[in-house]
Amino acid sequence: MDPVIYVDNTYASKEDFFNPIGMVLQFLASYGWLVVGAGALLLYVAQRLRPGIQRRRDAREEAEHHRNPDAALARLEALQRARELQQRRLEEASQRALELQREREEKRRLEAAERMRKYGPDAGQKLGSGDADYLPLSAGASTSSYRPPKKSKCGGGGCGR
Repeated sequence: MDPVIYVDNTYASKEDFFNPIGMVLQFLASYGWLVVGAGALLLYVAQRLRPGIQRRRDAREEAEHHRNPDAALARLEALQRARELQQRRLEEASQRALELQREREEKRRLEAAERMRKYGPDAGQKLGSGDADYLPLSAGASTSSYRPPKKSKCGGGGCGR
C-alpha cells in the first residue's frame, strides 16, 4: 500500500508527482536498444553525408571568393599578418631564451672563477690524484692482463661422467 502524502489540503499518492528521472529510466528500460540503434544509424548517416556537405560548403566559399575577390584578398592578407606576428613572437621568445642562457653561463663562469680564486687551482682534485699518468685499472708492462677461464665444451660439468 502506497503512503499517503498531504499536499495543499488534499491527499495525493506517490504516483501523482512528476518524476523526470524515473520517466527517463523507464523510457530507456523500454526502448534502450532502439535508442542505441538510432544513435548508430545517425552516426553512420552523418559520416556518409559529411564529404558532400564539405564539398558544397567549399563550393559556396569558392563562389563567394569569385564574386568578391577583395574579401578573399583581405582574408589572405590577414592570414599573412597573423603568420608574421607569430614569427615575430617566436623570434622574440628565442632571443629571450638565448639571453637567459648567456646570463646563466656567465653566472656559472663567475662562480667557477670565484671558486678558483678562493680555493686555488687544485680545488676540484681528490687526494692521491696528482699524477695524471697514473691509471690504476690499466695493466702495466710488467703485469699480465686478465683472461677469463676457458669454457668447457660440456655445460654444467665434465663430459661423460
